Amino acid sequence: MELRHLRYFAAVAETLHFGRAARKLNISQPPLTQQIRNLEEELGVQLFDRSHRKVALTPAGELFYQRVEAILHQVEKAVGDVRQAAHNEAQTLVIGYMGSAILREIIPLVREFHAQHPLVKLEFVIMRSDEQYEALLDGRIDVGFVDLTVQPLSDRFRSQKVAFELVVHEALVLAVNPAHTLAGRERVQIGELRDEKFVTLQRHLFPSNYDKVISQCRQAGFRPDIVAMSEQTDVLLAYVAAGVGVALVPACTAAAWDTEVSFVALEPLAAVDVHLILNAENPSSAVARFRDVSAGYARRRSRD
Repeated sequence: MELRHLRYFAAVAETLHFGRAARKLNISQPPLTQQIRNLEEELGVQLFDRSHRKVALTPAGELFYQRVEAILHQVEKAVGDVRQAAHNEAQTLVIGYMGSAILREIIPLVREFHAQHPLVKLEFVIMRSDEQYEALLDGRIDVGFVDLTVQPLSDRFRSQKVAFELVVHEALVLAVNPAHTLAGRERVQIGELRDEKFVTLQRHLFPSNYDKVISQCRQAGFRPDIVAMSEQTDVLLAYVAAGVGVALVPACTAAAWDTEVSFVALEPLAAVDVHLILNAENPSSAVARFRDVSAGYARRRSRD
């Protein structure tokens, strides 16, 4: 099996059409069809279902496509890293993050990195924390920002050389509609919220954030009455502004919403810890430089 066979397979899997895949690869269709048959014979499995005049991936083909995508991505990165080392060409740094609130917190870090390393192209990908771990090990992202407060790094990822470093320690605050009776308070005990309607982020997208809210309420002796959920912090705060419910959100969101939403400190203090994660065995110089800038940023934040 050669690398070209994987490229041929990926082209057909992407287009689900042998003719279009052949044109994309700049080869004629018959050799491509034969190469795919040879690949299936070598693997001993059928990768494509060619019945009903359509081409579709079989379950084995779907699995193989996921692995092949990761392999080809790694090959492309390896070629890019070598060329960059040899010719000082620009690299691409793919950054995973959980949502708009986290992105807002790391903007100063990214700005500093870009100022120091303007040749490095930056790409941002929004992902759940658990998805970022998988993407990091697959090579789909280079670094990620995750909340480890409730969802600690598992032994599996420790064993696979995932390094993590604290970047942001952000307090949670209560967000309420300005007309709410708690809006004028300086501080609120979490136990005072037992009769409130809550709005939260979707758990399947932000399990750490959701679990943090639930755990804080349970420690105060109640389970929150959740009436609405959203996929983004800005939508969550729109619910709050409309009076649908209250929310526990990172304090960093207050600056952008302080005219539509009132923010009140919580007692006891609750916080989320955002960590930078990276593959400790990644040879990319861009990753190493980003890690250095992140460490300096975290030290300055801790002194503030």
